This record gives sequence, C-alpha cells and structure tokens, in this order.
Amino acid sequence: MENKEKKFERYWQGHKTSILMKDDEYRAAVETYRMRSGSDWLLFGIPVMAGIVSMQFIPIQHELLRWVASILITIVVFVICVYVKSLSNPHRAISDIEADVKKKAYEEYLSTGRLPE
Repeated sequence: MENKEKKFERYWQGHKTSILMKDDEYRAAVETYRMRSGSDWLLFGIPVMAGIVSMQFIPIQHELLRWVASILITIVVFVICVYVKSLSNPHRAISDIEADVKKKAYEEYLSTGRLPE
C-alpha cells in the first residue's frame, strides 16, 4: 500500500498543475484572484499611496529609518488589502480545493489502478 502512495505522490508532484486545471472549481477559484476591475487595481494602489503619504507624517529625523517605516506601513496595508480581497472571494480557499482534487485523484487511482490523466 505504501508503494502505491509513494508512486501517486511522485506522479502528483509532476502532474499537479495539469490535474488541477481540469477541475472546474479550481479554475473558477484561480480566476477570482486575477485583477479584472478597477476596484481590484485600487486594492493594490492603496498600499502605495499609504506608503507615500506616510513619508510626510512619520516623525522620524533619520531619512533611512523613515524609508524603512514607510515600507513597513506599505507592507501592512498591502496585507490588509489582500485580506479584504480574499473576503470578497465567493469560492473556497484554493488549498482546500487542491486537497479535495488530490484526494479524488488518489481514490480514483486506488479504485482503477491507473494514474489520472
């Protein structure tokens, strides 16, 4: 049994992308992460604006430290924007879908003895 698991894992590592792209739910979930509308672009423009504006109001005398603080603010705002975008995603998480597809492919392999194409 363990030999079949190892064989499947090797196959999965080599063919993961092609197997996942055949699944409709996975393709739909990946498609929602693409930037298609103005609001998507705005969610990624906000961190840049926050970083630029924060440079003017950070009360640090050293220029290098002000840049570092501005970069940290930009990163934090970027993470918040990505989180907001993920909340607006109507699909399950991609990792959950990937785990389900892998499980389904493994069950198919066990029942038929053939690796999925």
